Amino acid sequence: MPHRSIRDTRPCRARSRGVRGFTLIELLVVLVITAIVAASAVPAMSTTQTTRARVACRQVARDLAFARERSMATGTRHWLVFDSTLDTYTVLVENPASPGRAGATALTDPATGRAFQQSLNADEFAGVDLASASIGAGSEVGFDWLGRPCDSGSTLLTASGTVTLSNSQTVTIEPRSGLAIFGP
Repeated sequence: MPHRSIRDTRPCRARSRGVRGFTLIELLVVLVITAIVAASAVPAMSTTQTTRARVACRQVARDLAFARERSMATGTRHWLVFDSTLDTYTVLVENPASPGRAGATALTDPATGRAFQQSLNADEFAGVDLASASIGAGSEVGFDWLGRPCDSGSTLLTASGTVTLSNSQTVTIEPRSGLAIFGP
């Protein structure tokens, strides 16, 4: 075994290999990358609400189409009742023995087996409000056996109905055909 002196003769670099830190350049690179990622995330987060409102708008249009098509298939009037206070809407079906909106009850959702009610401003629609529903003189629309829309008094619509969600997303119900058209 070779004899070692008290003073180590290795160069300073060799002695400091065991204790290593970050250089100023490395720290600056990490900070720049973090700033770039943060700058790109801010616009993406601001469009999240608009995207949610668009998806909710499409959902309302699909549910209107579902009620319309089901009315035509069964010959029984179906309704969508909008409640902007609770940010919900419910799909109802009339009782053939007691026709009219007053005798309608909640349709069973074929997907869940529960009452067909959609809540906005919760879960995947968080931050999306049901701003208003203007259909005739009320906030509900029914579809007759031909798919034509009517107001809460069972009078056929003569003007378009509109459902407005937050971020100015709207669904328009055409008066003669009952088709639901969504758009900003």
